Amino acid sequence: MKMMIKLVITCIICLGAILLIYILGVLLYALISEFKPLQIEEITIRKNENKSIQAGQVLSILTWNIGYGGLGKEMDFFYEGGQKVRPDKVLAKKYLDGITDFLSKHDSLDFILLQEIDFNSKRSYAVNQADSISSVLTDFNKISAVNYSSNYIPVPFFNPMGKVKSGLVLWSRYSPSNAKRASTPGKYSFPKRLFMLKRCLLITRYNVDNGKELVLINLHNSAFDDADQLRKEEMKFIKKLITEEYEKGNYVIAGGDWNQNPPGLNLDNINKYKNRSVWPIQKDFLPNEWNWVFDPSVPTNRDVHEPFNIQSTTCTILDYFVTSPNIEVLETKTTDMEFEFSDHQPVLISLKLK
Repeated sequence: MKMMIKLVITCIICLGAILLIYILGVLLYALISEFKPLQIEEITIRKNENKSIQAGQVLSILTWNIGYGGLGKEMDFFYEGGQKVRPDKVLAKKYLDGITDFLSKHDSLDFILLQEIDFNSKRSYAVNQADSISSVLTDFNKISAVNYSSNYIPVPFFNPMGKVKSGLVLWSRYSPSNAKRASTPGKYSFPKRLFMLKRCLLITRYNVDNGKELVLINLHNSAFDDADQLRKEEMKFIKKLITEEYEKGNYVIAGGDWNQNPPGLNLDNINKYKNRSVWPIQKDFLPNEWNWVFDPSVPTNRDVHEPFNIQSTTCTILDYFVTSPNIEVLETKTTDMEFEFSDHQPVLISLKLK
């Protein structure tokens, strides 16, 4: 009996030691290989004909968080209360093919802003999704910025996410005069920061024929309940940037996944879905003449604690634009895809530079 007890204790100690070595090894590896982007990074752009945008010209812009091609209607996600990490290969291909097909049918747009695009990640079977999409957007310039890069995400414990490299991509019919990756302020504490996104803005500038610039910002702000302070710091940073650019006389458009409800959203206008409020932006965040541009009738995001069920899955609006007062918004439309290919839905706007 004593021998049995001693053997059990020895096994427990050995298992504990192995677990401790594993945890310390993962932390050390993550620390050594931590993604540490600069505050501002210039992005090399392919120089096509740098044609100026015309003042008074109508421009079309689409934003869509494609959920790494892994969060279509059949999926839930472990980090938000679900069970799954990634779809099987058949579903992953279906989602990416659906996303790519939709974008191929909108290749007449001027700008396409996408978020959560994987460049080389285990969760999307190491497919470079930006290259897949570029294959159907052959007349566009492509500019990208990484906001998530980790060689090994150790959770869930029995089915780790593994390697992730993902970020923001902008496709543009116009060649920008300048493109930058701007890190947003704030970060998680150690060791969580080693495995989380390093948020940023993808900022591109375009010459306008009246001597001004169009400043176009692709963004994906912090999510999750534990990121409230990060969102506040990001919004303060964005407000300073866009208001300063407008004061210079430039045209400013910021769009993407804000992970917050836009000011003035009335969820009662959305009848088809079960809806919920998510960290609404205050109405006085920007001066009244600025335009928060969204389609109030269709949600752009759904919860992923369960596969999509139109009767029970709660939805909201997180994807939209803000435009400076010198821009006239002509139309806004969210395409209702019932979240078939992503946990977000695409939002399209048309506008005119005054």
